Amino acid sequence: MRILTVLGCFLLLGHDSATSFMDVDLAFNCKSYTTSPMLRLKRFLFCEYDHTVRPTLSHQIANNVTMQLLPKLLEFDDWNGRMTLHSWMTLIWNDAHLTWKPSDYDGVNFIHVRSDEIWVPDLSVYNSGDMTFDQTGIPPTTCLIFSTGSVSCVPSVKHVAKCSTDFSSWPYDTHRCRIIFGSWSHSGEEVNFHLDKKGFQMDGFTNNTEWDFKIVNGYKVLKKYKCCPNDTYPMIVYEFTISRHYGIMHTTYITPAIAMMLLTLIVLWLDSRSTERMAIAGVNLICHMICIFDLHWQLPHNGINPPNILLYYRDSLAIAVFALVLTAVLRKMQEMSIEVPYWISTATSFILSNKAGRFLILTDDDPKSSDRGILGGEGEDNSDLPKSAIEPRGSSWRHFAAIVEWLSFFVVIFTYVIILITLVPST
Repeated sequence: MRILTVLGCFLLLGHDSATSFMDVDLAFNCKSYTTSPMLRLKRFLFCEYDHTVRPTLSHQIANNVTMQLLPKLLEFDDWNGRMTLHSWMTLIWNDAHLTWKPSDYDGVNFIHVRSDEIWVPDLSVYNSGDMTFDQTGIPPTTCLIFSTGSVSCVPSVKHVAKCSTDFSSWPYDTHRCRIIFGSWSHSGEEVNFHLDKKGFQMDGFTNNTEWDFKIVNGYKVLKKYKCCPNDTYPMIVYEFTISRHYGIMHTTYITPAIAMMLLTLIVLWLDSRSTERMAIAGVNLICHMICIFDLHWQLPHNGINPPNILLYYRDSLAIAVFALVLTAVLRKMQEMSIEVPYWISTATSFILSNKAGRFLILTDDDPKSSDRGILGGEGEDNSDLPKSAIEPRGSSWRHFAAIVEWLSFFVVIFTYVIILITLVPST
């Protein structure tokens, strides 16, 4: 009885095996009947193909990869000095393992293959601005393979790179950025990168509303390291300039800066005895402080050199404080009743002894009466009169204050000229 049971089991196993072999044979026969030239070609090309092996007939032959960058969109983080470039990149090389005769496959001259099915160069960004973002290799895409073994891939890539920021000319600032490409694990004797013509095209780029993006240059650099003196490591370097669109910033910060400069000069031009001068000086000081506080939140807090616009507001604020303090001092001076010091009286008399001085100082007074009050009048001998009888004390302080007013006015004008020449960008 046991023997019969064992024989039954063997019969069942043999029947199942025969059935599976028949299914496999039918499956192959089914495929053989419907195989197209394209399918036969793919079976021929990828039979024992290994996408991790560099596709050359000899390990001493390098794979030459030609590349071209086609930028599309730009994102620039000026606060962190980081550029994100969205672009297309054309990569062309030759794969010796992917060649065929078109005549053997009904004239098929090219096929489309996914990039993860073939060998692709391990292109990497050396100066990556985001270490958490893998920028080695190319993203999955569809590549075009020709019968000669030429492979062409156009992946959509995103590159993040650090930039050297300079805000000294803000809001007319221009920043220079670089992206450095190279092989991550191969030397130039294995994988050698080249530029296609100038290496980039800007026809399809959509310009940013805040930044103006330009590619300055694209070039190849060969570098050697002490560890491998016989090997070269080629790098493809792209240099960019990113310039700010300053239209809104010009209206918001440059125009008020010019207006407050004129306001400071008006303060110094007005008579120190007028109430309007004191009021305008106070308003001018408040406006300077508000603009500086607003700039503190608008300007990036990185970069070696401080923005010139901030230095301008700093210096202009110091001049505004000087104008306010000077106004208060001159108003107090003209109310003094003590006798004028000798050196002040001498300096005032010297300035008033010429026409230019009398024109500037005595514009509000009657020149004839002033001349009589100061110089004693024409044809009169006042040599024996005391000084107090010739010139009232209040008038002397007032004349000295007027001299200081005009002197400070011209000094501040000269100071603003120096500040503008020093801080205004040359471009």
